[in-house]
Amino acid sequence: MDTQKYPADAVSRQMRPGWCWILVLALAWGCATAPPEEEVPSAEGYYRRALEMLEGRRVLLFFRDVNYPAAIELFQEVIDNYPYSEYATLAELKIADVYFEQLQFEEAASYYQDFVELHPSHPEVPYAIYRNGLCSFEQVREVDRDQTPTHEAVAQFKVLLERYPDSEYAELGRERLREAVDHLAAHDIEVGLFYYKREDYHAAANRFRQALTAYPDHTDRLRTLIRLADALVEMNHVPEAEAIYRDIMDSLPEEGLGDDTENDLKDLEEKLIDANHQAYSRYPLWEDAAIRFRSRSMASGIAST
Repeated sequence: MDTQKYPADAVSRQMRPGWCWILVLALAWGCATAPPEEEVPSAEGYYRRALEMLEGRRVLLFFRDVNYPAAIELFQEVIDNYPYSEYATLAELKIADVYFEQLQFEEAASYYQDFVELHPSHPEVPYAIYRNGLCSFEQVREVDRDQTPTHEAVAQFKVLLERYPDSEYAELGRERLREAVDHLAAHDIEVGLFYYKREDYHAAANRFRQALTAYPDHTDRLRTLIRLADALVEMNHVPEAEAIYRDIMDSLPEEGLGDDTENDLKDLEEKLIDANHQAYSRYPLWEDAAIRFRSRSMASGIAST
């Protein structure tokens, strides 16, 4: 090309339209292939991601690695960003469940309680009350320790049965309530036995009475009555002890008191007969009670010697 005939600026002007089209096409292509903008997660999206997080990833055959803090964070996102969504309500309950699974019972109980108070008409309220009771039940201590968690468990299970007697958690709550009540009764009985061994029979009798009064339906009620009568005998309160022995005899189930039924009956007979030999002349009913006990033992096929 003759540069004299076509100066540089003239060449540049001739090529400019072509470059412009190339530039326009490049921009158009770039726009067409640009990644789409990320969608803002919805309440359901956050919630489902949290559930997936709780499934964890399998590390060994029987072990999954679950990122609980990350799941809680996602549930909290639902609560913070979509407070009026149904998923926010469910997220509150799920956070409680996550803490429960991690054995962080105080934190779990707090969320369950808040759920019940904030959503009193929600269909999951019976579940929340039951799990709240479990939070306390799982913290029950030995019978010789403080029983505050046991009392709290009893209170929650009673609320469940009073408000929702027909819920699917009622039977489970009833079973846990019985166990908790038996544990509380065992606490008083344990203290009573401690006093009995120290020959403080008055204090022992008071503890046995307390167990019978506060927990009249506890599973070991008949044995508690026997222990109370034993303490009364030691205190020379013969008529009251005799009346208790009579009540035990009248209410004794056919299967007896348990694995040691034969020995229990023998002991009761001996207590009726040998507690105070002089009582026969003063309280003739004692001898009659002993005879009735022997008859009951023979009728039930239990040998007495």
